[in-house]
Amino acid sequence: MKEAVIMLEQTQRVYRTVHIDFHLELATVIYKLKVLNRLFKPHLVQQLTVLKLDMGNDPVMHASDISRAVQKMEHLQELYIAFNVRTPCTTECYTMHLVNPTLQKLVIKGITPYVVDCANLWKLDVAESLHVESIIGGKLQRGVDFTGHECYWKIDQLTELSIVNDLKFNLTTRSSILRFYRQLSNVTRLYLYGHTLTQETLQVICESCVQLEEFTIGNFQMDDPNALRYLSNLPNLRQFGIWKILIGNPLSFASVKLPKLEKLLLGCMAIDWPSLASVRSISWLKIKPGPVIDAPICRALSGTFAHLRFLWIDAHTTRIARELLAQLPKMHWLETLVLENIVHLRTLKTLPALPQLKRLIIYRCHKKVYERYYNNEALAKLVRNIRWIRAGQKIVEERGIKDSFEC
Repeated sequence: MKEAVIMLEQTQRVYRTVHIDFHLELATVIYKLKVLNRLFKPHLVQQLTVLKLDMGNDPVMHASDISRAVQKMEHLQELYIAFNVRTPCTTECYTMHLVNPTLQKLVIKGITPYVVDCANLWKLDVAESLHVESIIGGKLQRGVDFTGHECYWKIDQLTELSIVNDLKFNLTTRSSILRFYRQLSNVTRLYLYGHTLTQETLQVICESCVQLEEFTIGNFQMDDPNALRYLSNLPNLRQFGIWKILIGNPLSFASVKLPKLEKLLLGCMAIDWPSLASVRSISWLKIKPGPVIDAPICRALSGTFAHLRFLWIDAHTTRIARELLAQLPKMHWLETLVLENIVHLRTLKTLPALPQLKRLIIYRCHKKVYERYYNNEALAKLVRNIRWIRAGQKIVEERGIKDSFEC
């Protein structure tokens, strides 16, 4: 930390990208202030385009300094601010006002600013904040709160929003949540993880965010099996994912009409597999089967999804049954197969010949599987026309979507 202070004090360079990480060592408050004071000098901040701040604790202490500096950054395009906040009452920070006319991408973790006013902001990622939809939903019009603090969020121009919220506190306000989503008329990509989305909120999203092209739901509480019918209001939807439902009835796609849907991600939950015949347009599928592989899922792969070009099977909760693997040769157009969380060697040994494949990826597998097949010709013998094959434990992946891999 001392070296960072000295470097910032002596440097004459103009930096465009800066990443300060106070998690790397136990930084005292004094050294944090020294680093920030030198970093936020006018000749350093004016040319910054990317600023990443991993602040550790003490969000209130540094929030006002960060706010003033951000407002002076004339070329800032990307801002990442992360705090370790242990108590939920501190996540809404009255002294953090993020105002910048050039900012395009904002990532905030562990804190909710009281003001966000960035006219060019199009991408917002919020993580580990206390029910941010409810908090922001009450600040969509400029005003002051009961303490006299100005509170305002300008988000109607957003085109991409991601919310990751794992806090288990039920402090949401229904009306403000619905008001929050009604403002997102320009959003084309929406990713909601951690907290539970109700059927009513889904309806509001599908009625308000009609330009959606990508939509992912972490937990969904539905009142009836056909709750996904509201998705038919999204004519441009190309990618949809849902990971968990909070009801015993199988999730049905029977009432879903999405002519442009290309990618579908399904978590470990009860699914009415025959109903997926209504989304035949998809060419990319990720599934996470439950403990028991039943006949409907096998029939879906060999029938409804026989035309798939990309299939990703996550075996996190189950062994991939021989019956499921037996459907793969019937998928004549399949080019890429991803097998995730493979635990048993015999699973790969029972994999049938797949001459149609161009890429086979064994991802995040058991150590024994990894050691046995990594950089080994044995895996290549499973397919005839393979062009790309690899086994590994790391993946370059954003929100479980992209099919680019690094092993």
